[in-house]
Amino acid sequence: HAFTPRTMFASQTTCVVVAQPTGRVGKTRGCHGRRVCASVRASGNADRDRVVGTHDHDENTLSVPVPPSAPTNRRGALVGFAVVASSLAPSSTQPARAIGFTKELKKKDVSEDDYRESAGFEFRGEAHAGVKFYDIAKGGGDLLEPGKTAVVHYTCRYRGLTAVSSREARTLGGNRTVAEPLEFKFGKLPSEYAKPLVRKTVVGIGAEVRIDPELEELYVVTVVFDGPAAKAGIKAQDTIVTIDGVGDLLNVPISEIGALLQGDAGTDVTLTIRKKMGDGSPEKVTLTREATNVVPKKRVNDQEGGGGLFTGENAPKPPPVVYVPEALRGMRVGGRRNIVVPADVGYADVGEGEIPPGATFKLEVELLELRG
Repeated sequence: HAFTPRTMFASQTTCVVVAQPTGRVGKTRGCHGRRVCASVRASGNADRDRVVGTHDHDENTLSVPVPPSAPTNRRGALVGFAVVASSLAPSSTQPARAIGFTKELKKKDVSEDDYRESAGFEFRGEAHAGVKFYDIAKGGGDLLEPGKTAVVHYTCRYRGLTAVSSREARTLGGNRTVAEPLEFKFGKLPSEYAKPLVRKTVVGIGAEVRIDPELEELYVVTVVFDGPAAKAGIKAQDTIVTIDGVGDLLNVPISEIGALLQGDAGTDVTLTIRKKMGDGSPEKVTLTREATNVVPKKRVNDQEGGGGLFTGENAPKPPPVVYVPEALRGMRVGGRRNIVVPADVGYADVGEGEIPPGATFKLEVELLELRG
């Protein structure tokens, strides 16, 4: 818009001024400054190269001498604007701040030094060191006490990713979902975690194998955590081509294949393996047989209802550390706690979901309510 000799507009961080020759400036309020009332009076001055502003005795009145033939172009108007604005500006201005854009500083990441350690406890009939924990939120409800029924949600995170969670709804028949919190009696370990773990052991390579009649090959189904096959880098879906020089395994009875893989502890067996993730070329590996635990099968229970419309498996299995009283002691309703879970009180050598066997992970527990 073109400027006129009658009106000048001035804007500054702390105030807004509208000035007219021989007129008075109305009351204005800056976005962050104090209330200002100013008067601008025009007066002649022979020196057209200097424009000087002086204050009258009135503390809020400003005299601005203006030449009688003040320039009417844009540049002249801007010169007058600059004088008025600079004269009215306070001696010390505050830094400009955007209105409505308040950014909260990012919270400091919790380090391992911020974690505390719980008291030691008994687990599977043996003494166990305490686990490290950190309270994300203290909670303002009732204190968790022995004998109470705790209702919690839990989330297991492995390498920063959610692997197992009670918050993730399980699907029933593809058209109904339900998210179920965990309920348990606090203060005592379930019997299956109080007794020593008894597992059947087998001397061999620590792998389960099976013949695929369609592909006509012997392949690895699973490997035992930290067993001979796992140590040699053999993984599920790898193909076994020969065992101690015996080939054409498709025509060898599965019982004889088992006898070839098993043997006395400390003896060696040489396999020719074709890796699933490799280039397809066979490679030879020598394994030393040892006693390995037989990994139990995971239980999957189907629930049917509504004429078979809703079917699905049970909610994910919580890690045993959830039931350890020392791990949750001191929590209150509404509280959230992070726990560093070692494998032996986690998912051990079995694993769960994206958590591999033998892995340490972090568990977040939120105490929703207490009953009883």
